[in-house]
Amino acid sequence: MRLWRLRLGGWLAAAHGLLMAGLVSLSLAACGPSEPSATPSAGTPSSPQRIVALAPGNVEILFALGLGDRVVGVGNFTSWPPEALQLPKLGGLVDADLEAIVKLDPDLLIALPSEGTLATKVAALGVEVLHVDSDNLDDVEAAIGAIAQRCGVGDAGERFLAQWRQQLAPRPSLSSTAPRVLLSIARPAGPPREIFTAGPGSFPHELLTRLGAVNVLADSAAPYPTVGLEVILARKPEVIIELRTVEPTAEIAAALRRDWSEFAELPAVRDGRIEIIAGSHTMIPGPRLAQLYSELAAALTEEFTEEHSEEP
Repeated sequence: MRLWRLRLGGWLAAAHGLLMAGLVSLSLAACGPSEPSATPSAGTPSSPQRIVALAPGNVEILFALGLGDRVVGVGNFTSWPPEALQLPKLGGLVDADLEAIVKLDPDLLIALPSEGTLATKVAALGVEVLHVDSDNLDDVEAAIGAIAQRCGVGDAGERFLAQWRQQLAPRPSLSSTAPRVLLSIARPAGPPREIFTAGPGSFPHELLTRLGAVNVLADSAAPYPTVGLEVILARKPEVIIELRTVEPTAEIAAALRRDWSEFAELPAVRDGRIEIIAGSHTMIPGPRLAQLYSELAAALTEEFTEEHSEEP
């Protein structure tokens, strides 16, 4: 994956279904944090051996903990690791295939709050359900610990979490100033009018603030607000960071580069601080958030060099 610096507005094409799968799961999650909990069924083995998870982040957690050989089915929007792509696809948030799940004879389903309907149906059939959340960094950390404990790999979970905490440690002194940043998500090509962004309560916002930056939408009432251009112009971001699930072609990059040039009154445009971070990891709340964190750090570092602007 590359971190691109595109002067005077570098942008990507609208993101594909992977992004929407992650964001729909986040936006439909139950309000407020929830504690991981299990709904066991009689005769469930102490360490599950046939695990189903549909949410991409939960699939990634399982593989990161070395449990990939126990996973028998995943969601349609799973994108990592490559081994997971070979497993049966069982649908998504709104079209989960209950019949296909049952045929796999799972002994554990790992589910987000937004998958509550599916979890209820699966539990009624005698399959254990482990409920985890993924709205923010604390949720993801709790999910990693809960999955590791339930699957009998608590030691591996502790080792992973120790590394996770180290990789995501706050870096407030990264920059000599606290730059004002706009986090833009999957903005389509063309003149910017309404922009889908990350606000407080979202993991991109939390990663940004750990780096000592200021989210220009930190006062938003929603974790993923959509705002108009007039709001962006009033907030005057000094850096605009575009999160994308796919990298741009040269043609798309050239077309998108022109989008913001007419708004030179924005410090980010005037100073050429339009950054793009692209890859399937950018909107998946899971183990690869450490990669996103490092790329955000590079985007905000004052010593950011031209080597990051190389064409793919």
